[in-house]
Amino acid sequence: MIIRLVFALVLGACSLRVVHCQSKSIAQRDGYCRVQDAALGIAFAGAGAVEKADSATYRIALGSSENSPAYAALAQVSATNRVFVDLPGSYGGRLHLDTPSASRLIHDRIFVDSVNTGRQKFRREYWTVYGGMGMWEGVINCYTQEGGRYYVVSLVQDRPLGKPGEEVDGMPLTAQDLKGKFLTSLRDTTNVVVKEFTALLMSVQIHDER
Repeated sequence: MIIRLVFALVLGACSLRVVHCQSKSIAQRDGYCRVQDAALGIAFAGAGAVEKADSATYRIALGSSENSPAYAALAQVSATNRVFVDLPGSYGGRLHLDTPSASRLIHDRIFVDSVNTGRQKFRREYWTVYGGMGMWEGVINCYTQEGGRYYVVSLVQDRPLGKPGEEVDGMPLTAQDLKGKFLTSLRDTTNVVVKEFTALLMSVQIHDER
């Protein structure tokens, strides 16, 4: 689940796969790592450990200062030819939105709007997916198209909200209520994780020079 991935990012800070702020493409300023990737045509600033997960994906641990690890989360910045939503805990990885699997899970996309960063306009989707054993996966998935490819900036977080049908204080939990509770948290602008993710999204600059 996402908490284990966050711990892996923190514990792996000395490994070769973690991008250090001392490298040529990254500068440290005000506690943020500023990443510039000419190959992907993208630049952004993020707090916390920044990992180059693959040739087209960066991952950033968010909310590590929170008292409870249950509130930690992973942000991801990717360049891709096919738009996707990353659901590592519930689906097992990337769900490409142009596949039959996406049509079966589309009911888990519970709110859609857009956000203008001043540089780009992103479509923003909120996903809440039940992963089993009372664990829910919430995602803020933002993407825009530039130069024939998509740029995806996302936040993934796991929360132990309970099982649908389970009784709490004599009342059964419903999937709709649990989804709504998670959505409220993901849209809470005072939430530390949401604030860090919003700052990351607002910092994204795309310069597609292919």
